Formats: sequence, structure tokens, C-alpha cells
Amino acid sequence: MVLSTFRPNEDNTKVLKSRTLVLKLAPGERLVILGQCNLEVAEGQITILGSILKASKTKYQVYAAASHSLPVIRCPDGELNPAVLRLHQSDCGLRSLDSLSPLFGKLWNEDAQAFKSAHSRLSVKLGKSTFRIVHKSYLQPITSPPEWNKILSKLSGTPGATKRIMLCGPKSSGKSTFAKLLVNRLLSASQNDAQSSTPNSRKGPGVALLDLDPGQPEYSHPGQVSLIHIQEPNFGPSITHPVPGIKSRLIRAHALGAVSPSMDPSLYMSCALDLFAHYRNLSSLHFNCPLVINTPGWVLGTGLEILVDLIAKAHPSEVIYMSKEGPTEVVESLQDAAKTTPLITLPSQTSEFMTRTSAHLRTMQSMSYFHLDSSNKNELAWSSTPLTSVPPWEIKYSGENAGILGIMCYGEQPPPDLLAETINGSIVSVVVIEEAAAIPGYTSSQQEKDETSDLETLHEFNSPLTLDPIKTPLITPTPHEKLPYFNPLNAITLDPQYSHTIGTALIRGIDVNRQRLQVLTPISPEVLEELNDENKKIVLVSGKLDTPGWAYTEEMMKRTWLEKEKRRKELHGDDEVKVEDDEDEDGDKDKDEDEDKDSTAEEETSTPNSASNDTNMSFRHAPWVEKLTGSQGRGIGARVWRVRRDLGRMGDVN
Repeated sequence: MVLSTFRPNEDNTKVLKSRTLVLKLAPGERLVILGQCNLEVAEGQITILGSILKASKTKYQVYAAASHSLPVIRCPDGELNPAVLRLHQSDCGLRSLDSLSPLFGKLWNEDAQAFKSAHSRLSVKLGKSTFRIVHKSYLQPITSPPEWNKILSKLSGTPGATKRIMLCGPKSSGKSTFAKLLVNRLLSASQNDAQSSTPNSRKGPGVALLDLDPGQPEYSHPGQVSLIHIQEPNFGPSITHPVPGIKSRLIRAHALGAVSPSMDPSLYMSCALDLFAHYRNLSSLHFNCPLVINTPGWVLGTGLEILVDLIAKAHPSEVIYMSKEGPTEVVESLQDAAKTTPLITLPSQTSEFMTRTSAHLRTMQSMSYFHLDSSNKNELAWSSTPLTSVPPWEIKYSGENAGILGIMCYGEQPPPDLLAETINGSIVSVVVIEEAAAIPGYTSSQQEKDETSDLETLHEFNSPLTLDPIKTPLITPTPHEKLPYFNPLNAITLDPQYSHTIGTALIRGIDVNRQRLQVLTPISPEVLEELNDENKKIVLVSGKLDTPGWAYTEEMMKRTWLEKEKRRKELHGDDEVKVEDDEDEDGDKDKDEDEDKDSTAEEETSTPNSASNDTNMSFRHAPWVEKLTGSQGRGIGARVWRVRRDLGRMGDVN
């Protein structure tokens, strides 16, 4: 597939001393890159992922990963003058996560060259690059069908009207892609309106995104729903921003303890309505701030009831259903709920190119979140240090001045004697209690008692008017570890009106003797100190989030990667930019095949069993990981079944 129509030459391409690439795009030309860069528009204007970028000194971070469809940079056909772009090198540390997991491997510009071999002089002058111009590739660009473009133009072309746009549709229909295009288009429109009214200002009211998809969230860890005030365009997949960027702001978030609303639909609706209430507060401060509501791909049964309820409560100005193929009963139910509100049906995305499954993307989102470098205040940055090598926070969980109020489980309620095994090595949500009313059965008088008494004491609680009376004690210590556990007989959840989550944490270990929880979290120390100064109570919420198996094997993966890098450098030396002058782009395929054969031969002729030796060495010293051989670790009599087929004998039967 042809991706870039831009062809670099001496007239339209220049390399600066700072290793910045200057490109001149003629009207109608498009540019597709693979990798990471900071994009600056020096002259003219371009479009990328729905945004219209005009000449300014602003640098936009662009992430084009091979796991997703690639963004396309265009100089509009109607422009009279070309657009001049500056592509700055960008290395925020995200690409280094490939040393911890193969899921992050081969995502970016692996050969460290910006050009193919036909442009040898430019390659030598630029040297190593964090991005590469892609002309022909199996990779696919992000496409927007004509029907999408028509609606995007219509929704962003009505100034002065506050819009509430709700997106819904089945799974893999392109909701997230359309939401990204729509948010970027609305953001460009608001900034252009602000600039026309105040020439020296490029900051408009922004766009509010109500992200109600806990399975594939755009700006948070999986298992959360959130409200984000967006002030900068989004030019990358969700793994490149597991939290909002520097300019955008997280208004509020809630933990569901699951990647689907199906575990507790009533809690999901309560969280969604609370976030919508906070959008109303935001819109009163930022006049004409549009709202985009992205919903999960659950459109049948209870999922349809949730969508109908959301339409009735949020009163969207437009409802967009991302499928022309129904189901018919779903579209009719949404139309009945919308009443006079326009219901727009759009075709699903023809092909959403992905090389990772939904489970893989959630794992990558979790890794990206936990490896954030919170010390970098200028931009989102990542660290490739294995979590086993990161000093954990220690939280006192019992006695006076305890750091948490208790541990609450959503969904299944493990017995108290199994709580420690349940949460140890798992991911929990860190929830701030704003008022005592957030906890059913918990009163302000009880809060005062907790500050002066020990958890061993049985307390009296005022139960709310519910069908199921609250069992006492509300918080009980576990038999062995003395962990403060919300009574599993109650199976309660926190009221989102009086609580919110500030992030997630990984329980690294439990020090029973010192009664300390060891946790890993990218939540900044300033946020934790502020909560401590305000004497806010913290509840750790455990649910049905994916087991962080990636965290257990990071140390082993890192050691294996280092051994491979050491062996590669011994064979090839340090990486150099190698250029073949007589090769052109048409011969790249043959060249790549030859290189693949050469690399395969080199691997085969390297030290015998080297990879196996590396793995064995890593297993020997890696924490949390144990190598099992044969039937070790399996039940009695269990073994791996081997299916044997004798096709020849079967063929002889007459």
C-alpha cells in the first residue's frame, strides 16, 4: 500500500544541525511516518487526525506505532502555498519498554533511519532518527470515510452552540477512532474561534471527553471511567498517554474494578452521572465547551438499557451510532430514547489495523501507566526500569496514623483469611473519600472513633435505609495480617458522589511484622502529600482487573534483552547508519528479504543454545518467577496431551 505521496529531494527536504528535518509539502501531498517526532508547522497549514494546524512555534507530539493504523499528515488541496514542517527528534523513553515486554517490540522506527537507501546523503546527514518516512508498507493509514468527514465538518462548523455528542455502537466499529477525530476537530475549531476573537490567544474553551469505556480507555488505566478537559490534540494511540498530557487535565475519575460495566451496571451508571454533573460545573467555567461521550461496545441486553438511560439523563444534542447494519432493535430503541434528538448512523470503520488484541492493548496500557516518570513535569516520559527494581511506597495499614482506611473488594468477596493472597501482586484502585457518606453505613462519628481506636474494637454503625442492613463491624481485621477489610458480608461499593479515584497501584508485598503495604504507583508524591495534609481517607479497591503477569516477568525480560544486546554488539559493533547508494525504493523489498535471511543465519551461527542459556540464567535470579519442567506444578496425573495423527495409514483404508 502506498502511504506517503511526498518524495524527498534537494528542493523539498533539508536537514538542520539539530538533526531536525525540514520538509516542504505541496498542496495535495501527504506524509506518513513510523515512529515518534515533535511536529512543528513553520509555514502554511496541514491536517492530521482531524486537527487543522496552522503556522506557529508550538510543537505537537506525534506517535505513529506499528500496532495501530498510522496518522496521515496532509497539505490541503485548496491551499495556494506549500506547508513547511519541522520534524524534531523525540525520545521520551516509551520505545525503551521493548526491553521489558515483546508487546512493545517493533512498534517504532527500528532501523533508526528516516529515509530509505535512495536518499543516502540525507540519511548520513541526519544520522539516527526516531521516525521514518513510510512510502510503501503492509501498514495501513487511518482512514475517514466520506460519511464521517461530512458529519465531522457539520459538528465542528456550528460556532456558538454547546454540543453534547454521544457515540455508541458495537465493538470494533471505530468509536474510539471517530471520537479522536471529532475531539481534535472540535478543539481546532474552538482554538480558531478564540484566535479570531483574540488574535494573540490560541486557547479556546477546550473539549470535554467523557470516557465511559473501561475496557479501552483513552486517558486512564483500564477499569476506570473519567472526565478529561482536553486542551491539546491527540496524535497517538492510548498507550502514549495513559494519563492526560501536560496541558490537558483530569477533572474526575471513578474506579469500576472491572473492564466492563456488566459486573455492576448500577455502579457504572452512578459513576457516569456523577461525571456528567461535573461536566456541567466545567461548562459553567468554560463557556461553549463541547462534550464528547464515548461509550463501550455493549449494545445488547443490559448494555442497551444503559445507553437508553444515558440518553435520557445526559440529553445529548446528537447521538451517533457507528454501524449501518443494526441490529434494528438497537437502533429503534436508541431512536425512541433520543425522541427529537438527531440519531445519526454512520458506517463502521472498514479496517482498523491492529497487530495486538484487546487484552494485549490493556496490558500495554497498564505497563505504560506504571512506567511513567512522574518526576518529569515538562512532558510525559517513561522509564524502562523493571518494577522489581523500583523502591516501593510503604503504607501503614493498621494502628494509629494508618495510611488507609481499609480495603474494599468489588464483585467477588474473598473470605478474610484469603484477602492477603488475593490482593498481593494485584492491581488496586486508589480512591479518595471526600465525605463519610461515600461509604454506606459509615458515619462521621465513626470516623472520629477510627482515629482514636484500634481495628480490633467492634464498632457500632448507623445503617442507611437499604433493603439489606449493613452488617457490623463494617471494617474488620483479617485473622493473620490484620489488614483492614471492609466486611465482605455487605458487598458494598463506594458512592461516586462523595469519592473519586486518583490512580491505580500495584501491591508489591505485605510486611506483616511491620504492618506495611508495599505499593508501586506513578501517582506523584505531591498528590499524596496534599491528601495527607488535608487528612483525606484512602480506600484501596480490588476488583476483577487483569492480573499483571507482565510485572512478574519484567526483570527476567530485561536480563534476557541485555544479554541479547551484548551479544549483538559483539557480533556487529555499535549501530551505524548503513546506506547503499545504488539501491532505490523499488529494491527495498529484496534488500529487506536478504537482510532477514542474513540475520536469521547469524542467529543460527551464534553461540549454540545462547537464547536458552540466557533464559535459564534469568529464571535463576528473577523474583516472582520460577521455571517449571515437565509436569512440575501440575495436578496429580496431569500432563500435556500430544495429539498424534497418522494421515498415511488413514489414507490406505478403502
